[in-house]
Amino acid sequence: MGQIDSQNKKLVLVVDDEEINRELLGNILHEKYRVEYACDGEEAMQCIRRDRTILSCILLDLSMPKKSGLEVLSEIRTDDMLSHIPVMILTAHQEAEIESLENGAYDFIVKPFETPSLILARVAKTILHAEETYIIRETEKDKLTDLPNLMFFTKLCELERMNLKKIGSKAAYAFFNILNMKAYNTHYSFSEGDKLLYRVGQMLQVCFTDMPVCRLSDDHFAVMGDATELPKILPSFLNKIKTTGRGTAIDFQVGVFIEQDEQVDPSNAIDYARLACNHIRGDLNKHISVFDNSVLRQFEDKQHVLEFFEQALREHWVKVFYQPIVRAITGEICNFEALARWQDPSKGMLNPGIFIPVIEDYKLSAKMDLYMVEEVCREAEERKSKGIKQVPVSVNFSRNDFDQCNMIEEITKITNKYNYPHEMLVIEITESAFSSNHEYLQEQIDLFHKEGFKVWMDDFGDGFASLNVLQKHNFDLIKLDMGFMRAFNPEGKNGQIITDIIRMAQHLGIHTLCEGIENREQLEFLQDVGCEKIQGFYYGRPMTTADFLQDSRAGKLPRIEAAENAEFFEDRWGFWFTKDMFNEVPGSILVYKASGNEDILYVSKEILELFECETIKEFLEYTKHSFRNIVHPKDLEKTENAIWEQINSSNKMRDYVKYRIITKKGNVKVVEDLGHLVHHKVYGNIFFVFMYDEKERLPVG
Repeated sequence: MGQIDSQNKKLVLVVDDEEINRELLGNILHEKYRVEYACDGEEAMQCIRRDRTILSCILLDLSMPKKSGLEVLSEIRTDDMLSHIPVMILTAHQEAEIESLENGAYDFIVKPFETPSLILARVAKTILHAEETYIIRETEKDKLTDLPNLMFFTKLCELERMNLKKIGSKAAYAFFNILNMKAYNTHYSFSEGDKLLYRVGQMLQVCFTDMPVCRLSDDHFAVMGDATELPKILPSFLNKIKTTGRGTAIDFQVGVFIEQDEQVDPSNAIDYARLACNHIRGDLNKHISVFDNSVLRQFEDKQHVLEFFEQALREHWVKVFYQPIVRAITGEICNFEALARWQDPSKGMLNPGIFIPVIEDYKLSAKMDLYMVEEVCREAEERKSKGIKQVPVSVNFSRNDFDQCNMIEEITKITNKYNYPHEMLVIEITESAFSSNHEYLQEQIDLFHKEGFKVWMDDFGDGFASLNVLQKHNFDLIKLDMGFMRAFNPEGKNGQIITDIIRMAQHLGIHTLCEGIENREQLEFLQDVGCEKIQGFYYGRPMTTADFLQDSRAGKLPRIEAAENAEFFEDRWGFWFTKDMFNEVPGSILVYKASGNEDILYVSKEILELFECETIKEFLEYTKHSFRNIVHPKDLEKTENAIWEQINSSNKMRDYVKYRIITKKGNVKVVEDLGHLVHHKVYGNIFFVFMYDEKERLPVG
């Protein structure tokens, strides 16, 4: 029992070159403390370093051989590993007491020694004071970097701000965020990451001399200083810090808040600097952002989205807007993309750029996207009742969605609830979702296909490993990112890249869509190179069902593709049926399906010229999409008889007929028509018509 009590006692080191003094102090202390002894300064330092973690107090004589007490005291106070240990000086000289206290001694014991009870009281008080100081110090600093923590930092900021005010300066606060810290930890280990954080803290102290510096949390730091000086130091710091990592360039983004006339609480000022930093998050070309009103508005918008998100879904503030997707070869609407639009009762229409990043950052995207699926399914009956033909609708999904729930299960549950055909819902996944965990996402794609859903890749070519993604995943369609159209240059590299992507996709059996089409030049280029589907303001902006119906009845929108024609084009046979396949064929080409209405599937530029039309849209509106309407009424019966005679013949795959047409401008022309018939077991009779103005007198046969 005595041994256990002895081990639990606090350890005191007595350092004195006179044995009698050591014995006297030992006799006084041993009842309450474990006591060790050293007879000179060098032996004392050996004991102190050995027992630094368990040593509670040092009683130190000043006059000793080899190394004096003041030298020992100085060595202790300048060593971060030892400076927490309290030192009491043993002396008979008053002037030595003053010098010792100035050099960091806690207290002193006068020689000859005082009464034992007074010595014990002084030692106990010193140990208690040192422990309290150590606890306070530990709670005010970050253990990893030894920088002040946020609580202590704010106190330092208050003091610094008073000093700045005296010289007529304002305070500036900088919030530092290390980019890709997670990747650094993964690559080099967490212990190496901790070392990096320590080096960053040291570098901040060196660069921002005499300014309060702290580590806030994780890979975030803060500095406060003179508003005229701190911003000037930032560029040089960012340049120096790049080489701090283990051969890896370390990059930062920094937000800066500068106090104006009204003083701001330091913790709030740091929050404003953090907002400024978050304002440029994701833009690797920007490294410094200064807080202003636009940053504040962004923060307020974010808070609004987070506060009212659930209510916005519950009360249908979030509306589905449908943007038409048009088949390039026919000019007919073949799909819609469902886009979320937030109609806020107090703020009006929120820009998607406001709420989409927030719900992504806060892992709310799965709720939003499943809500969109439900709205699309729920509104399907409304669209049908208003006479809008049903075409597949695509809904966007992000990588986060697949981490938050079983998406295939949830989507299937919703579509089955509304009896919504699976082939009418397209799963559109952004390309960035495939930057990791390829196996898991391919499993999801396979499950979607098994349930009858089509899967598209959105934003193809938006900066990730697009070709690698195509190699690993089975998409039904790739949607070329609208960045290709923003940089549109048909004669340059841009045009060649678009052409090669489309042709590569054709060879892989993948359909193609390009978004961001705003003018006729872009449209005609994409038609020429064989892009199958077109999306953009050229054909229509995102709109509600009611607006679509109104614009459609007013003739402002293309007509919706017939279901049987959609099947034809979505099939692998129809997949190759693009404008590109006719590029090397001379003359006027028109393709139609003999179905009673003779739906036109394709027309060449020469056909447009023949009928005196400027665009495919104009031609299809003029002909009402039907081959029957291009033939002069007096020649219609003759032409139809020739069509059906060819269909009913077992060996007449090619036939010649001459008839009149009426152009858009009202001119009558005589044309020669060489029709090639293809019998397709699923899609029926497809006519490829080579048509010439009789005046050209081209040979037929």
